[in-house]
Amino acid sequence: MDIFNQKTNFYHPLYSLSLLLCVACSKDNNPSGNSQDSDISVGSNLDESPSLLLGSWNLAVDNSTQNVEKKSTDCEATNIHFLENNTFYLKYLDKRIRGEYEITNSTSINLLSVSDLIGKVTQVNVNQNSISFVLEIIDSCNSNYTGEKYFRIHQFIWEALNEIYLWQEEVPALSDLVKPVGSARYKELIDPFPEPESFFNSLKHEDDRYSLIRSNYEVLENSIRGIDASNGVKFLLTRYGGGDSVMGIVTYILEGSDAAEKDIDRGDIFTGVDGQNLTVSNYSGLLFGENLDYTLNMADLNNNLLSPNGKNIALTKTENFQSNPIQLSKIIELGETKVGYLMYNQFTQGFDDDLNEVFSNFKAAGISELVLDLRYNGGGLVSSAVHLSGMISGQFNGEKFASFIYNQKVMNYYNSIEELKNRLNINFTNQLSDGSPINSLNLNKVYIITSERSASASELVINGLSPLMDVVQVGDNTYGKNVGGPAAVYDYIDNNGTKNPDHSYAMYPITFYIANGEDFYEYADGLSPQEDLKLKEDVSNLGVLGENSDPLLALALNHISSITARYKFQIPVLPIENTLQDPKFIQQLLIPSIKELPPIQFD
Repeated sequence: MDIFNQKTNFYHPLYSLSLLLCVACSKDNNPSGNSQDSDISVGSNLDESPSLLLGSWNLAVDNSTQNVEKKSTDCEATNIHFLENNTFYLKYLDKRIRGEYEITNSTSINLLSVSDLIGKVTQVNVNQNSISFVLEIIDSCNSNYTGEKYFRIHQFIWEALNEIYLWQEEVPALSDLVKPVGSARYKELIDPFPEPESFFNSLKHEDDRYSLIRSNYEVLENSIRGIDASNGVKFLLTRYGGGDSVMGIVTYILEGSDAAEKDIDRGDIFTGVDGQNLTVSNYSGLLFGENLDYTLNMADLNNNLLSPNGKNIALTKTENFQSNPIQLSKIIELGETKVGYLMYNQFTQGFDDDLNEVFSNFKAAGISELVLDLRYNGGGLVSSAVHLSGMISGQFNGEKFASFIYNQKVMNYYNSIEELKNRLNINFTNQLSDGSPINSLNLNKVYIITSERSASASELVINGLSPLMDVVQVGDNTYGKNVGGPAAVYDYIDNNGTKNPDHSYAMYPITFYIANGEDFYEYADGLSPQEDLKLKEDVSNLGVLGENSDPLLALALNHISSITARYKFQIPVLPIENTLQDPKFIQQLLIPSIKELPPIQFD
């Protein structure tokens, strides 16, 4: 089906992406396109090669081996899917069940629901593309099956990336010459990569640092809402001592968290977890593993020397913890000048109303200067960045704020329809998504505090406002993420937005560069403050957020007062730089830039 010849009932700058996906991922009678014959590997050993199981298997009853004397009840199983995290999905009778599996010996697997045994898979013989086994669902049925590897997820991955991936033209494996799905060239791409994750990674461009796939799309959905397991301690990690030793520097504490009730605060340092010294090789498991409880072993910094101080802070992560990205807002008076200060730590779904209320208070107080602190803001939704920019300004309603630059295939589609051409642009707005009026300050200048942790939507605010007003950047260079993508790309099986019930995979592929009103987007190395406003945070002198003891805020306030430097601060003795890229920062960095789009109804 030629997607570019389809009509839709709606015209929206991004609806065509849904159109692309809905058509490209529609289910057909033979979606896998795999017809190759494969002999079953006799004597396959699951203990030695558990990866042979991974993937989705379409099943058929093996009548040639069915024991008629046993009078087994046919399970009527049609598909079983083994995931790399020991999760399985099974379709049998009119049921679709999800559980955990464990390999018990070379040819047997237990199927569990929580800890309860619900079934067994025995007499397993498997090779890359074929499988046979006996399936027993306890107190329900027992059947012999053969199966063929079903590459539905691979098809979903390839077709979606072939349509919307930013670097589609530069990746030979995504060329239209590979079509159709099921062709010899297509099979050659799939055969070396039976696992969806490895296949996805094989299709990524060498410059792509961000695209990802998840076997459970709830992980992606929760990241958009800022939901995670958290004990409330936010920190940076860096090496010290010239070796592989790692220390953590607490940057702030989340309100309402477990840490908010503990004796730990900004500027505190830890060098161990549960009695183990942190190193480059173990910090990820100790701090970001599945464990909900751990104890931080604290240290003191004296005369540039770190030493344990015997203080231990026991912390517990709260599952599904949702934090408010507005860390701090206040009004600072510099003589007769009122300065609004806002630390905003994530462009998260559901908090634009709260942000608008902060600007209502700023407006009521009559502030004439604004310091926006994005030093720890790794990004988020473009829509929230647009709203925030409208709150800062207000005089640019309807003017171009930014624009999307997609691959040539998508750009051709937009440009082929006259009424869609302007939909590539994002304009300033005076309303939130629910129609509420934005509280705008109508400023002509804004101070924005940044660091190497300021990324994505944070950089978009800076880049989008810069052509229209005076953006004074204070602090360190930003991260340099000038690309984005949709909230999640799902495997839709129809044009009504029905997700494929046979798996829970979803992708976050990079699909666009995002440019400002002057079409500038080449800041992959970050956006930089002017020389006299460059300043890194200092391990030995972080100061208090929102107070003039914070060197970065003091630098901004001194620039505002201009007549005289009101606040003294030292050049960093131990500047925080080259921080380790911890998984939580990466997760925040990859929070998608566009919400999931509703599917298109065809005429």
